[in-house]
Amino acid sequence: MESWQRDAVLKRVLVSLAEKCARLRETCYWAGASAIAMEELHQRQSFDLAFHTCKALADVRLILAEIQLAFPGGFEVVSGPDEYGSGFKGVLQLPGREAVTLEVLSNYKDVPAGHLVVSTVAPQFRRVSVRRFLADKIQCIAERAEARDLVDIAALLRRFPELRDEARGVLRSQDELILAERLTAWSEASVREDLAAYRDVDPVDALAVRDLLLGWLLGENRS
Repeated sequence: MESWQRDAVLKRVLVSLAEKCARLRETCYWAGASAIAMEELHQRQSFDLAFHTCKALADVRLILAEIQLAFPGGFEVVSGPDEYGSGFKGVLQLPGREAVTLEVLSNYKDVPAGHLVVSTVAPQFRRVSVRRFLADKIQCIAERAEARDLVDIAALLRRFPELRDEARGVLRSQDELILAERLTAWSEASVREDLAAYRDVDPVDALAVRDLLLGWLLGENRS
């Protein structure tokens, strides 16, 4: 499926969720790469939808119940909430449409209102801002090993070069040893392998950002 076709599917699901799920709309914001890819960067294809709570440690079990009631028989739970209701993942299928993976997670701390903006695709929802997304992506590098995070950072800095200083500031707030370990673990071969599913991205962008971040880390240590 072409990127524009997948985006159209995600948009239909977003609009349906906004119309039918008031609790989701009021409690959560549209997070993750799909929000930025569809509304800002168009840097790569998005495969799923993610929502995070605006308030810390919110119980999302009522949101799960709301979605199941709004789409009877249309939402299959893949991983259910834990005893604290911290998150769930499932597959939502609208009648006659392709299925979309949907994840709802509780944030570990409150999200400032300034970190969110109104969505243009589905104006009933708030979505992650570019600056918040950048900070999240740099943190993701320390938490997991997925080359798509490097691709997203590359697209952000290319589209918004004024964010480079802010990116360096976020980098300084992370554990430099963990970051260095993550970044140096990516060889050209491993990056290309990790990005094989993304036909619309250039692994060279990911490698360039790997080297850029490593250079920033080295510069901080020298200073």
